[in-house]
Amino acid sequence: MADALITDLEIALLCDVLEGRSANLNADKSKILDQLIEKGFVVAADQDSPAKHKLTDKAQQLLAERGVGLSGG
Repeated sequence: MADALITDLEIALLCDVLEGRSANLNADKSKILDQLIEKGFVVAADQDSPAKHKLTDKAQQLLAERGVGLSGG
């Protein structure tokens, strides 16, 4: 199951990325972000995007399964 492969800290960081707060991370969070990139949950955002990183479909599906995600509006 995918949940076994990701920690609560990683979920929290995915939420930060979702909300565009991945630009100014401390060293510990940057290391976790690197792990999320290796696991295929986060990628670098497009050059035109104000955010530095974005979630992959894999990450969005995981967050949706946990009841976290974008609300319509």
